[in-house]
Amino acid sequence: MKYLNRFLSLVLVLVLSISFAAPAFAQQSTAVQEITDISTLFTGLYDEINPSVVYIAVQIPTGEASQYHQMQDFPWEDFEELMPFFEPFRKKEQQPAPEEEQKQNYSYGSGTGFVWDDLGHIVTNNHVIDNATKITVTYSDGITRNATLVGADPDSDLAVIQVEDFRPEIKPLKIGDSSTIKVGELVAAIGNPFGNTGTMTTGIISALGRSFALERDISSQGGTYTIPDMIQTDAAINPGNSGGVLINIHGEVIGIVNSFASSTYSNAGIGYAIPSNLASRVVPQLISTGEYRHAWIGISGIALTQEINQLLELDKDQRGALVQSIQPNSPAEKAGIRGGTEKGDIEGRSIMTNGDIVTKINERDVKGMDDIIAYLASNTSIGDTITLQILRDGKEITQELTLAARPTSKERNQQANKPDSEETQTDIGSAWLGTFVRDITEKDISALDLPAGTTGALVDQVTKDSPADDAKMQENDIIQKVDSTEVKDVRDLKEILTSYTPGERITLTVLRNGKTEEIRLTLGTTKVR
Repeated sequence: MKYLNRFLSLVLVLVLSISFAAPAFAQQSTAVQEITDISTLFTGLYDEINPSVVYIAVQIPTGEASQYHQMQDFPWEDFEELMPFFEPFRKKEQQPAPEEEQKQNYSYGSGTGFVWDDLGHIVTNNHVIDNATKITVTYSDGITRNATLVGADPDSDLAVIQVEDFRPEIKPLKIGDSSTIKVGELVAAIGNPFGNTGTMTTGIISALGRSFALERDISSQGGTYTIPDMIQTDAAINPGNSGGVLINIHGEVIGIVNSFASSTYSNAGIGYAIPSNLASRVVPQLISTGEYRHAWIGISGIALTQEINQLLELDKDQRGALVQSIQPNSPAEKAGIRGGTEKGDIEGRSIMTNGDIVTKINERDVKGMDDIIAYLASNTSIGDTITLQILRDGKEITQELTLAARPTSKERNQQANKPDSEETQTDIGSAWLGTFVRDITEKDISALDLPAGTTGALVDQVTKDSPADDAKMQENDIIQKVDSTEVKDVRDLKEILTSYTPGERITLTVLRNGKTEEIRLTLGTTKVR
């Protein structure tokens, strides 16, 4: 009887153990199945999408190579531990050019693109193919074709090339609606980072509505244009991914990979993609006309903050874009929009204080210039009439204006009757100041009331969040010395900066409003894409 009782007790324990273990085992099996399903989803997406993603190689005259193309000369000696892994790819992508090409001093770069339609049109970033004299496209199976430029738009950083002898079996990708995506959604990027063709990385949408400043694109009154509504992702983005695809779990292209934020050469978990809806507006016009002209108001402005509201004696929660300047012959000038004429100081930064405050555009609330640019890009065309709600001298007014075509960089410089400015940085990884400068002209001497014979490098624009910006440098500053070395022109300044390295502390002697000042700052590292 004693043994029977012991046996029954063991049976009871075993039954109870099985009863409690079954749900846990079932939960574990469900979790494994869910992970397997996600894995199967991404492998299926890769098989479907990758054949339509291409590797783009370009040849550019060295003197016209952009920062992005210079990025291809990666400093491998600084990353010796990676050499064994990357060596096969380096040998593949860095084969010597033919002797006749070497004599012409070309640079070489690469990036990514994807098939847009059945006619062999490939979409990529403008900065991938900018100034290229030769473009080749390599499919995922290794077959290479020559390609020609169809059209490019620097202001959206999009370009279209067309492949010779297009292969009809390569299918165009489906373009999704980027206005419907949400933060947290699963995404994948496919491209050619560091020449590693057909690389897929995964992540989520980290943020929406980011703006990406086009540092090379300067308005005649200072400031920059931006690409609005950029998608931020933590899917790994590295040099070579530019022009590749960001896809959702349905295999739709929701973004065109554009850049990443990093102080080094590698991914830091912050990548950006141009929204597919912007591409859907720009690309068809690039194919049909070779260019895309953006709708334009002609104002520069800043977002109201509590500090600015206090200075202007506004409600502390007032939102809007404070107009700083109006561009000549612009729709804003013709409509009587007012820019600032009086200066104020906010935490050491000079702003124009008495311009109009734009609070709405076509009944859409405006919190800053990014909202205006995003609305124009997504909802308007050249020739459209829009309504601005404006706060002026404490009163709300409405003003209609008709949108015009945004001037190109060349047109703006012609209107301002001034030469093109240059960015002070040179090669990727070099010391970075963060200014666009140009040589001083006789017109500048007259307009700025400078002494005859004034020399130096005239600051046209200060790049946001750069060392120069942090040091409160301003438009129309004239850089006359770096430490003790004299600067007579832009060439002097660029040559001097090449002798410095990122992280070094320097002193700039600057002529500002007729007075000589010393500005101390720490040089940064050239930004990369």
